[in-house]
Amino acid sequence: MTSALIYAIHRTHDWWRHVGQNLGFDQVTVLTDRRGEGDRWITDAYYAAYRARLKARDAASSLLTAEEVADVIARCRVLRWLAIRQSTAMVLAMADAMDAQLEAARPDYVISFPIDNYNQDVLARLSRKRGLPYFEVTASALPEMCMLMHRGKLITSDRPPLPLEVEAKIHEIADPLFTPAYVQGQAAYTRSRFLKTLGYFRIRAAFFKLYSWIRRDRLNTHYLDAQPVLGHKPRWRDVRVTEMVEYDWDQKLAAFPDERRVLFGLQLFPEAAIDYWVDDLALLRHEDMLVEIARRLTTAGYQVVVKDHPLQFGFRQTGLLDRLKAFENVVVVPYEVSGNALLARCGVNVTATGTLGLQAGLLGRQSVTCEAYYATEGDFVVLKRWADLETLAVELVRHGGPASLHDRQARIVTQLLRGSFAADFFSFRGFDPKAPNPAAAELGKRLGERLRALGPEGENWHGRHLPPGGGAHPGSPLN
Repeated sequence: MTSALIYAIHRTHDWWRHVGQNLGFDQVTVLTDRRGEGDRWITDAYYAAYRARLKARDAASSLLTAEEVADVIARCRVLRWLAIRQSTAMVLAMADAMDAQLEAARPDYVISFPIDNYNQDVLARLSRKRGLPYFEVTASALPEMCMLMHRGKLITSDRPPLPLEVEAKIHEIADPLFTPAYVQGQAAYTRSRFLKTLGYFRIRAAFFKLYSWIRRDRLNTHYLDAQPVLGHKPRWRDVRVTEMVEYDWDQKLAAFPDERRVLFGLQLFPEAAIDYWVDDLALLRHEDMLVEIARRLTTAGYQVVVKDHPLQFGFRQTGLLDRLKAFENVVVVPYEVSGNALLARCGVNVTATGTLGLQAGLLGRQSVTCEAYYATEGDFVVLKRWADLETLAVELVRHGGPASLHDRQARIVTQLLRGSFAADFFSFRGFDPKAPNPAAAELGKRLGERLRALGPEGENWHGRHLPPGGGAHPGSPLN
């Protein structure tokens, strides 16, 4: 008998139930953190455990050590801003509630979207302690495909793709104008739009706070994540971002050759890909990391070209831009300028885990990333620990460009194909259980095949590639 436990985030439980029914498993349980949604929910057990843990002032439990609790808090964009006593009780309570669900379901597989908050982080840790493979399902960088990953590592098959398939995908995604399906288009970036965006989300936050009390679920991360008291949230004064961009950027870029220009393709912040893909906790201080890289590279004679993510408009605090602009030869380009256009003019790209890092590698640029799923050996400059920042300028000189661009592209695309399968990930959008999108059932079928092929009864990817003790510090989720 094969079973799976699926953790569904807000408004995806019906879609996941339909996907689960088509996995070909004997039993599938859809778990949520909201009362009345899914097959089971953790809500009441969580709050009972939270009250007990808070009253007892517990710092650890039989499920999580104090170091693991600290690591969970450091990675969660909500918990890191709360009082330590409260956040610790929340983590321990989540462990209690999730462990009870794992014990009740006794699954062979645990599945979710990519880890995005401490709920999934704790579930993944407890699954690992039980020897259960945790699969994160998301859209592939390859069009019309899905991929499986775990904490930023691509879950790949040993079976190599056909050479003709590799060549076809190279022609498809190595185009300088290629943009993955999950990257949205451009819009107008004005002072008025910033204020409207911030105003809307302030009203939304107030509604969520009231609604959380009505639902007796005030600690739900979906509601807490919206609150403006979190330290990373923008303030009204950040509207001045529209005055910080430099419209004479083109002239300033002309003062440096391409190989001495470094594109800082800023990504969403806070970003789950950074929080849960990077092992070294020091690198989670993402803005500090960017400032340190800018300091070292400008000192080494590089020009830093800062391009903010289009979806970050209305959400970015201007403090980061202030710190970057304090260095000589830093240029902040307008939001309207496309990242692809800048990649064509910058010999180096720095993006912790974002799409521009992949595109830079495919275009033959030097691409500096953290441990992203697309980073193939020797084709990217990978930052694994804070100490790597100290030698980055030297490493860029040593690394240089590819001996053969086509060979690099083939290595990257081969890696992506080994970790991808044809299916419509976005079939969850607007999903109606009364008239289900056929693409969701097809995704379930192909996902089930993939899980069986890569799970313990197949290639056993987790057992071979994520053995116990792989973390770099006490409390690491890779231990």
